[in-house]
Amino acid sequence: MPADIMEKNSSSPVAATPASVNTTPDKPKTASEHRKSSKPIMEKRRRARINESLSQLKTLILDALKKDSSRHSKLEKADILEMTVKHLRNLQRAQMTAALSTDPSVLGKYRAGFSECMNEVTRFLSTCEGVNTEVRTRLLGHLANCMTQINAMTYPG
Repeated sequence: MPADIMEKNSSSPVAATPASVNTTPDKPKTASEHRKSSKPIMEKRRRARINESLSQLKTLILDALKKDSSRHSKLEKADILEMTVKHLRNLQRAQMTAALSTDPSVLGKYRAGFSECMNEVTRFLSTCEGVNTEVRTRLLGHLANCMTQINAMTYPG
């Protein structure tokens, strides 16, 4: 058979494919294309990590609070985080109370440190140009209010 007849009768899919259509890419994806294509996968992994950590946190916080996990099986993520923050604040308070009862000078040291820090902030703000007057006033007022609260603290017991 002549070659031109053989080309027409060929049932090969490659022979029927025009030369301009290529089924394999000539070049690898650019970095931008690669990032775009892998972004959903990375996001899925990130969400999985977050959910796994929240699941572990839920178990830890329910155990720490001695709550029945079967009663709290449907806690929302925000609930888990709120319970954790509340628990950590209680732990901090308990540690401070324990430190004060062990060493009464802790409160005095804390007051002195806070006062020194407040004075340094005041000095800095008085020399710093470009700080909004309202912001400066609010910050110094807040620190003064905190100092009043700290000075009102008493030793436990």
